[in-house]
Amino acid sequence: MKTHFSPDFFTANRARLRAKLGSDMPIIITGNGMMQRGGDEPSPFYQDSNFWYLTGLYGADLVLVMQARETYVIVPNLSAVREAFDGAHDLAAYAARSGITSFLPEKEGWQRLRAEMQATAVAATLASPPAHMKAHGIYTLPFRRQLIARLKRYHPPLELRDVRSELADLRVIKQPEELAALQQAVDITCDTLCEVATSKILHQVHHEYELEAEITYGFRKHGAEGHAFAPIVGAGKHGTTLHHMENNGAIGADDLIVLDVGASVEHYSADITRTVSPVPLAGRKADVFRAVTAVQDYALSLIKPGIVSKDYEREVEACMGIELQKLGLIRETSQANIRRYFPHATSHFLGLDTHDVGDYRQPWREGMVITCEPGIYIPEENIGVRIEDDILLTKTGNKNLSGACPRQLTPLQ
Repeated sequence: MKTHFSPDFFTANRARLRAKLGSDMPIIITGNGMMQRGGDEPSPFYQDSNFWYLTGLYGADLVLVMQARETYVIVPNLSAVREAFDGAHDLAAYAARSGITSFLPEKEGWQRLRAEMQATAVAATLASPPAHMKAHGIYTLPFRRQLIARLKRYHPPLELRDVRSELADLRVIKQPEELAALQQAVDITCDTLCEVATSKILHQVHHEYELEAEITYGFRKHGAEGHAFAPIVGAGKHGTTLHHMENNGAIGADDLIVLDVGASVEHYSADITRTVSPVPLAGRKADVFRAVTAVQDYALSLIKPGIVSKDYEREVEACMGIELQKLGLIRETSQANIRRYFPHATSHFLGLDTHDVGDYRQPWREGMVITCEPGIYIPEENIGVRIEDDILLTKTGNKNLSGACPRQLTPLQ
């Protein structure tokens, strides 16, 4: 598959990080390892996005070490059995991809890093999140914690500087190569959604998983690596659950179906939502669809450099309040009333991760990519409508990267 990224891209990213730090301190960044799915079977491997941004490498258990005068990668030893099952390390391919020429076997690499850490007072790495993110109900990956513990064992007085904010500030502004990969992911998602929603497929399926299968097939057929995140196919009342991912429900003859999906291309994520139905939208469903479209139109009119996320979200919320009043869902436009039917933010950063890194406290800048996804969810009426597009901030405004996919894939009566 053709790549959008040359080794110069990753070499330059490492140099930009070094320049942001303004120091010759060592920088040590770990990639991800394999995680258990069940028994002795691993979950599909997914590389740490920061590690990928600096190296382009997908191998498991790799560690990047950036010294002032040399950069090297520590490569884990693989048994003959592991090589037979998983394949051997291709160091020539690693070098051609990353622009790094020094790859050290596990024992030699860690011995060298130990000596280097014992000779330094401060080094940079990525701080680890807590083991459990209670707000999201998920356990986090252990690899950063393990690296930090190992570095501190090597030299207990060592001061570790967290470079998450520096990397986030680099990643939030998309370079031409990144925009090309993002646009390809968006185009594949758009093409697939249009194929699924405007062909006979939508009239032939009876379950959410059938639509999921068609979307998966479309992504792979058009050249994507697969899904950037677990696809959401929510019909009827399931469309009122924001992250409905079981995709096992029946599809009624006139159900609204929320399709929140995104293809992945070279680690870059599209994130597009369309709400469709096997039959034209009429009555209440059409009114709700028009209301969400009106809110998105208003939100898109606000997106430009210099806007602060909290101010933007406040204005979109006020617009949504007016639409909810028109629908008879609320009387007073209080935040509590509005959030009953619109419980999520309108926009998030998009890039290497679907919910990408970035500082929401800072004004938006040219080159950022965000989503725009208002929605109205009425569980008591089995109506959920969300429309989501991927938006590039330009010098004077914005460009809708997913504009090729009509918002109204199902006709309105």
